[in-house]
Amino acid sequence: MRLYHVPNTRSTRVLWLLEELGAPYDLTLMTAEERRGEEHVGRHPLGRVPVIEDDDGFVFESLAILLHIADQHPEAGLIPPLGSHDRALVYQWSVFAMTELEPAVLEAFSARRAEDDERLAAAASRFAERAAVVESALEGREYLVGDDFTVADLVCASVLMFARRAELTEGLPVIGAYLERIEVRPARQRAMAVGTAAA
Repeated sequence: MRLYHVPNTRSTRVLWLLEELGAPYDLTLMTAEERRGEEHVGRHPLGRVPVIEDDDGFVFESLAILLHIADQHPEAGLIPPLGSHDRALVYQWSVFAMTELEPAVLEAFSARRAEDDERLAAAASRFAERAAVVESALEGREYLVGDDFTVADLVCASVLMFARRAELTEGLPVIGAYLERIEVRPARQRAMAVGTAAA
């Protein structure tokens, strides 16, 4: 499997998962210019990352890739059995992170760049409402689903770390402790080291 990667983008999530699995992979680091080139647009119509390539072709969209790779390695325990309630919860929290948490974080970053305090306050309020759902779900728990780290934690934590950079996670002690636990995972550290070295 080959991962087309740009450091400090959503493709870092895929790199992190590959490191969690310890599975062999090839990595192609891309520049902004290469992403816009005709060759990469053939992999992703919008010229974005991540994209993975295997013998059957290309797959894009980070969440689709994460679930697909986890499915290929059920022995790793990063996704519960197909058809189980815990499997549904992994889908739930992964989609919640991408559709509820992340848009509010992106809006906050955009509003801050535009120096639009009203927009920023609205985005922060939307994020706080959604983050409170995660804070409640994690109360008294190490992880979101079951007793072990899953794809749901990888997706949610990556978005929440992004939110922390946007200064949106103050006053969320449960999430703060959760991120501290997850951030020190060796696979996370290895994935970030690749990004740091290439940045």
